[in-house]
Amino acid sequence: MKQLIVILFLHFSLHGFSQEESKLGKKSPELFFNNILNFEKENAKLSDFKDKIVILDFWATWCAPCIKSFPQLEKLQSQFKNDIQIITITDESEVRIKKFLDKMEMNLPVVIDKKRDLVKYFPHRTIPHTIVIDKSGIIKAITTPSEINENLINKVLKNQKLNLKEKKDLLNFDPSIPLSGNENFTYQITITPFKNGYPSFANPMGSGTYNGRRIFATNLSARPLYEIAYRFPTGTRTIVEVTDKSKFEHNRQNVICFDLIVPKGLAEDRFNIMKQHLDIYFGYQSMIEERVRPVKILKPLEGKKIEIMESQKETEPYSSFSGRGLSMKGSRIETLTNFLESRINLPVINDTKLEGLFDLELPWYNENPEQIHEELKKIGLEIIDSERKIEVLVIKDK
Repeated sequence: MKQLIVILFLHFSLHGFSQEESKLGKKSPELFFNNILNFEKENAKLSDFKDKIVILDFWATWCAPCIKSFPQLEKLQSQFKNDIQIITITDESEVRIKKFLDKMEMNLPVVIDKKRDLVKYFPHRTIPHTIVIDKSGIIKAITTPSEINENLINKVLKNQKLNLKEKKDLLNFDPSIPLSGNENFTYQITITPFKNGYPSFANPMGSGTYNGRRIFATNLSARPLYEIAYRFPTGTRTIVEVTDKSKFEHNRQNVICFDLIVPKGLAEDRFNIMKQHLDIYFGYQSMIEERVRPVKILKPLEGKKIEIMESQKETEPYSSFSGRGLSMKGSRIETLTNFLESRINLPVINDTKLEGLFDLELPWYNENPEQIHEELKKIGLEIIDSERKIEVLVIKDK
C-alpha cells in the first residue's frame, strides 16, 4: 500500500497567536456571551453567574474528542446544577450549530463566537480547550474536558489547590524548523519524548528547503508513526500483536516527537529509514501481510448515474479532509475512499471502476455519521459491508 498521507489530527486548530503570559490564577475580566443557543436567554455575561463556578469549553462540530466529552460534562452540570455553569463556545456558524443540535441530544448552552472575541482572551491552538473560573472570578484551571470531574469541582468549591498541569499550547509552533533546532546538517534524525504545548501533528512530505526529503511528527504514539513509515491509513489496516498493548495508548508517557531529514539522494528511501529507526527505538518488528478482514465496498448505486465532476486538464491537484468533510480537485477516486476509511474506521475498497481525475465536495457530520449514505446516494454511490483479503500492517514483539 503506497498511500502518502499527511496527518493533521482533528482537534488541531490552525489559528495562530503569539505566546503570552499565563492567565492561570488571575482574575478574569467581564466576559460577554452573545448569541447563546440552547439556553434560557440569548445573551449573558460572566457576572450573571457570580454564585457559580463557570466552565468554558471551546469546541467545534468537526472535533470528535470535543463531542465525546459532552455526556460527561452534561452529567456534571446536572449533578452540580446549583454550583456550576458549563458554557460551550464555538466559532462555527449558527446554521451549522443548529443543524448539529437537531441531531445531537445536548442540553449545554452554546455560544456562537464568530468574531472570536472569547478565543482572543483565551488563545489556544488545539481543541477541546477548557477554562475553569471560580465564584470569585479567578481562573483556576486551563485544561481539557477529560480533566473535569467531580473531584476537581469539589476542590474548586472548597478553594483547595488543584494539582493539574496547565494546558499551554505552543501558539507559535513552526513545523518548518527542524526539531533539533539545527538547520546546518544535510542528514539528521531527532527523537524526543512528549513536548508540552506541541500538537499531535505529522508531515511526511517536507516543505521549503526540505521538500520531499523530510518526515516530521510531534506527539504521536507508535502506531501512527509506523503507519506513516509504511504509508498506511491511520488505524484501519493496522494489527498490533504485542504483549503490552498499553504502550500503544496515546498519552504523554508513550508519544514521541520524530524528525528525519535526509540528503536529496536518499529522498525516496526516507520511509524505509524511518521504519528502521522505529524498530530500533520501540523494539518491535513490523511487516506487511495479507489477511481476510471486514471491509466496506464503495460501488455504483444500482440504477443511478454516477455524478462526480471530472477535473479540467489545468486543474491543480488538491485534497483536504477532516471532521468537516472532503474537498478534492484533480484527484483520483482513491482520495474519496481514503476519506471514507478515515471516517468509518474500516478499510474501504474502491469498486467504482472510475478512472481519471475528479473534483468533489462531500460533507461529513460527526453528530450523524449515517448521513454519509445519503450524501453518497446524491452522487450515485453506496458503501456496503463485505470481507476481502487485503494488505495489513502488523506490529509484533521481537
